[in-house]
Amino acid sequence: MKPATRFLLLGVGAVVLLTLAAAIATLHQADQRARAGSLVQLQVAVTVERELEANRLAELQLRADTLAQDPAFVDYVAQSLIPNPQLGGAVDKASISDLLEERRHGYDIAMVLDPRGVPVASSGILLRDHGSIQADPLVASAISRLKPRQGIWIDHGQLLWVAVSPLLRGGALQGVLLVASHVDNAFAITIGRIARVDVVLLAPPAPGAALPPSTGLDHWTEQALLARLPEVLGVTERTGKALRLSDGQRSVTAWVAPMDVSGGQAVLAAIGPSDGDSGPDNSAAWSLLAGVAGFGLCALLLVLLLWWRTWLPLQRMLGVVELARHGDRHLTIRVEGSAIVRHLREGINSLLHRTL
Repeated sequence: MKPATRFLLLGVGAVVLLTLAAAIATLHQADQRARAGSLVQLQVAVTVERELEANRLAELQLRADTLAQDPAFVDYVAQSLIPNPQLGGAVDKASISDLLEERRHGYDIAMVLDPRGVPVASSGILLRDHGSIQADPLVASAISRLKPRQGIWIDHGQLLWVAVSPLLRGGALQGVLLVASHVDNAFAITIGRIARVDVVLLAPPAPGAALPPSTGLDHWTEQALLARLPEVLGVTERTGKALRLSDGQRSVTAWVAPMDVSGGQAVLAAIGPSDGDSGPDNSAAWSLLAGVAGFGLCALLLVLLLWWRTWLPLQRMLGVVELARHGDRHLTIRVEGSAIVRHLREGINSLLHRTL
């Protein structure tokens, strides 16, 4: 193989290999950035959920306090909690329930507890047993500190916003007002719309319980989460933890963060895109690839130019020199090329003509 041809093949091969290596490195970096960006987006969902949760609880607490600080309501409840001889020494639960039904606005459940925290009357459906309500940390704290408390409950697999307000008259505890609202799909959809990811709020399931609040996950993602539900619910890191959901054919990343549930476990799971959908398809990645391709093309053109202007003329000059070496002295090199080629041409022609 002639030297000029060898140079051309080696040069083109080197440029192609280096361009491919640069493109692969660019794709890898773009993929890593896309994954990192996806994780950041998932973590945003946790921040959004906690801010919205605080707003919902504050709103619910305001509604509860408005009713709990109404002197007429407190007096009526206090009077109704006194054992009534006409009812065989029982309290007037029915009248309290009627009053709660009348005054319940902006929440799903309202309940009055006696000063010990034992449920007396309610409006709306709450499936928790009386013992667990009385022993709940939110209720116990509101009674002991005589201050409102709010938080999240799990009732038969469903999440509830809960606000607890002591009913005070003259500084003395007359009872406790508990109000609650269901955490529904609208809350999850709001999180998903702001954070631009799919989310689901998971709690330990109960027979016959409604589906957990979500933005509407596909069947595969739901099953993947349920298959690892103990691990998902076991996440305790406050900032959250990344979990990989995979079945060998499809794989997604979920960012799971615990929710502050009174006496229970619940988590927010933000779901990332499938691996096949999270590639570097953004404009920045394609711009980088275009830049790599442009540099590769420029390098290839430089190799071709160097071959055409230098190596190919040198190859032709070498042929003339070989003829001169074999005795043919009536030769003149007329090849064109780069400056170094022209300089060598003049020098060799001078030597050839001097020997004549």
